[in-house]
Amino acid sequence: MRGSRGENGGVIDTNDTTSDAVSAICRALAHPVRRSLLTALATSECDVGRLSSHSGVDQPTASKHLAALRHAGLVRVRVDGRRRCYSLADEETVTALLALLADLERTRASSGPPRRGIVTRP
Repeated sequence: MRGSRGENGGVIDTNDTTSDAVSAICRALAHPVRRSLLTALATSECDVGRLSSHSGVDQPTASKHLAALRHAGLVRVRVDGRRRCYSLADEETVTALLALLADLERTRASSGPPRRGIVTRP
């Protein structure tokens, strides 16, 4: 079994599909443009043109980020003629993730910059 040591000394299976899915979601949420796209989709389904305008990037860049969000299972696409319309794959989950990220950003902003080199453990 391929893996690494966890906090409690046990082996964590890095081939686990749940672990892979969580990693894909975390990578997708790490980019501010992707979070902006998800925020826009939280209000309604949009085509890539409207999404690129909302996020301030060109259409090819928006499409690249939307592909990453699709790969992570956060958005789905509906083809309407030549248009691709995007929506949240699971509104409740994505809305909760965005709220968590906003809360983390507020908490971090109020506590100041992180201190480097100091690690505290309970």
